[in-house]
Amino acid sequence: MPKDDSDHQALVAAKDGNITTGLNRLNALFTWWGVPNSYGNGDIDVQMKRLHACASDLQKSYSDAYGRQVQALFAANERLASSLQELVRCRKPQDVIAAELNVLATLVEGALVQTKAWVELTKKIQDCCAAMTPARPSDCTAEKPASVHSITSSA
Repeated sequence: MPKDDSDHQALVAAKDGNITTGLNRLNALFTWWGVPNSYGNGDIDVQMKRLHACASDLQKSYSDAYGRQVQALFAANERLASSLQELVRCRKPQDVIAAELNVLATLVEGALVQTKAWVELTKKIQDCCAAMTPARPSDCTAEKPASVHSITSSA
């Protein structure tokens, strides 16, 4: 695991070099197979770079979300421990009810923090997936081939 930003940048540069070499080999293979303009227009390069950027963003997002989850868990555990100690020290019924409400509030706040972290992660995943969708609407709305039939049409 890289220890500072320069190590991380060097690691990313090495991965980019490996990806570029792999893409050049893939493009050469497609050209040899006779796939038209596979090397010239760079579609594969663009898609692979988008995939690499998306995967890197997702990895960072997962790591950030994990860190937030751990911090929320530790904070909730500390508050819960102190709330339970207050509960043990109670002498009056009103103090017991207040301590129980404090325990409940701690649990709800911890769940809220974790839920917010999940919502942020979900939005980042959605944005990354949206970035990977085809840029041309015609790719998504292409007509079905004539050989594909609907189940409901056969009667």
